[in-house]
Amino acid sequence: MKFTSILSVAVALCVVSANAAPVDGTLTTSKAVAHKASTSTTAKPKTTTTAKPKTTTTPTKAKTTAKAKTTTKAKTTTKAKVTTTTTAKAKSTTTKAAALPTATATPKPKDPCSELAAQGKSSDSILKFDTVRDCYGAQTFKADIAEKTLTSVENLIGNFYVFVDQAKEASAKPFKTPAVDLMAGLKKIKATKWKNDYDFQMALTYLSFSANDGHLAYRSDCYHTATFTQPISLYAPVVNGVQAVRVFYADDTQKGVPKNSIVDCTVTTIDGVPALAAIQEFTDRTSAISKDPGVRLNDALASTSWYNDWLFSPGGFSKRWEVPKKSSMDYTVQCAGSSTVQKLTVPWIVQPSDNFAFNTFKDTKTYWNVQCLAPLSPYNNSKAKNQARNSTDGVGHRINEAPATTMYRERGVIMLPKGGQNGRNGAVQTITKATEVLVTATTAFYKINKSDACVAVIASEEAAYFKFDSSDYLQFIAGLEKLRDGGCKKLILDMTNNGGGSVDFAYFVNALFFPKEKPYFVEDLRANSYVQGAAKAAIKQASARSVFDARGYDSMTTLKPYKDASMFTKGVNSKRGGVTQTYTQKNYFDFAWPFLPLAKNNTLPWKPTDMAIVTNGFCGSACTMIATRFRIAHKVKTYAVGGLYKTPLSYFSFPGGFVMDNESIVSDIRQLNYKASNGPISLVAKSTLSIAVGEIYATENSTLPLEYDTKYFAADVHLDQDVASARHPDNIWVKIAGDFK
Repeated sequence: MKFTSILSVAVALCVVSANAAPVDGTLTTSKAVAHKASTSTTAKPKTTTTAKPKTTTTPTKAKTTAKAKTTTKAKTTTKAKVTTTTTAKAKSTTTKAAALPTATATPKPKDPCSELAAQGKSSDSILKFDTVRDCYGAQTFKADIAEKTLTSVENLIGNFYVFVDQAKEASAKPFKTPAVDLMAGLKKIKATKWKNDYDFQMALTYLSFSANDGHLAYRSDCYHTATFTQPISLYAPVVNGVQAVRVFYADDTQKGVPKNSIVDCTVTTIDGVPALAAIQEFTDRTSAISKDPGVRLNDALASTSWYNDWLFSPGGFSKRWEVPKKSSMDYTVQCAGSSTVQKLTVPWIVQPSDNFAFNTFKDTKTYWNVQCLAPLSPYNNSKAKNQARNSTDGVGHRINEAPATTMYRERGVIMLPKGGQNGRNGAVQTITKATEVLVTATTAFYKINKSDACVAVIASEEAAYFKFDSSDYLQFIAGLEKLRDGGCKKLILDMTNNGGGSVDFAYFVNALFFPKEKPYFVEDLRANSYVQGAAKAAIKQASARSVFDARGYDSMTTLKPYKDASMFTKGVNSKRGGVTQTYTQKNYFDFAWPFLPLAKNNTLPWKPTDMAIVTNGFCGSACTMIATRFRIAHKVKTYAVGGLYKTPLSYFSFPGGFVMDNESIVSDIRQLNYKASNGPISLVAKSTLSIAVGEIYATENSTLPLEYDTKYFAADVHLDQDVASARHPDNIWVKIAGDFK
């Protein structure tokens, strides 16, 4: 039996990572800020949806448009104007010596949020760094809001986050992640006296990131109204056996960027720190994408990947939403063939984000009321909710975007200046050593020139299947059939920067290639007393509509759907993090596709030895369910590109199981009419907390969840990124094709 959960039925999506604030996690504001935002309360937030993250651009003069139906037109921006704010000193006026001095009125400090409202007139506006920083800092710490927020976070993580105890144990080398006691961290935050609300909210964010789980993130939309962009994007190729940070792209129309090209010049220091160390420190602190530091490094740097077209991502180091420590970044740069060391000071380009509510607030108080107390906006769940509303058969393929994926996509793409384009149709062609065969909703299919090897570039698993519309699935089959019929004897699956998607689609891909084998991973959920109570309430409903309804899962033992709540009520005790907790019986999601298996005269020809998988480590959740199934169960060779020189690199990230956000779980419990104490409650401010609710295992006999089972992490082959492959991934394809026997 399949079921649709209250949020559209759970989902496994897999990026992109969070970015920097001051190193000490606090916000330094100018002395001129003297306003206090009044403490206010809010009505119970209602869940609203946001559209699928649209492609944005680094500010340039170029006007570009996105190619595919799921992307939107890229924004056109103007050259950033660098402005400075000066404070005039009050002049003292004196009379003759015998007279008393004349009093001079002290100018009333300007309200920084009022200035922000004046600067932010449209999405193309250029904001002042100090104004954004000071407006954020002007939001006073509100004890009542903080207390309610902490209660919401504690209840959600404490009851439902499946790795809350496992996180207390450090993961094993070479992908070592420090132990994290999230509940103790929340108590520490509660005991701290915070200077302002921004610092409090960012403390929660960084605590959630510290688990290095791409499914776990707390973010306050209150302080996500602006983006901070460096017009210089970086990468770290290995050249002649040496890894160094280089300039991937530089927009010389922006202040601080020299007119003579510095692309591919070496960056030796950033803000006085060796460049690679500066980037690694930043991404280890702010990227929650993986337990592998090499994958976190990849997430911070520029990259090239397919998502409806070939796109350049600026990387999390160059595109941020947290306030950087200072208004500019200092680089020392040296170009090949030159002894001159250039010292650059490049200001951050600050622009309104999609969360900026134009023409709605006028000062610090109304900023809080509009930007911070507005209804909650969960991560990109509109697609899933529409599917749930339109579904007639209750199919539960669980599409809920992982926070790491959302943050990756929010960075947008690098667009070349002066009308230049990269990708399929631009003047600069990304793929030159392979020919495009077909493009579908999820995948681009290529045949490598002068070779019998082909490539399926799977960008995501964001596919839907209904009885009345199975086109996403059938198109994927059609693409593979075209490759087969075109003479392809070898097949490479490129899943670089794949943030995941539907669990059902991942199962489908596994079943398509290996029709005689199990396509699923077994999983479990937490089954504490609160969850067991919810399960007992759910089983009484006429049909399975809750994530806590056992009828929505199949038993690993019987291979049939549960008919009662025993999956939850007769759970399994496991000791993790020094604590014995109860988890559900191992289970998996039901599946059925009328077009599988393929007819005997139409089967796919590729055996495991004829296939390879390549990623940059950012292959999350549903993507993981394909990549690791191919490798662990069928021994398909895996390649991982980039990361740290001569260091093993993981080929997948945040396998988790499936992700849900706070408001979705609140709604699920509410529709069950389940009212036990210490349950999930809505966040009182405009923020979102997402967690992994389920955990998958590498094998049915595994006792350690795959999220922490590091013996499976490393790819079979670690390929260094070079100057050519960083911009043209077909160079990697040709190299892998040469490895086939």
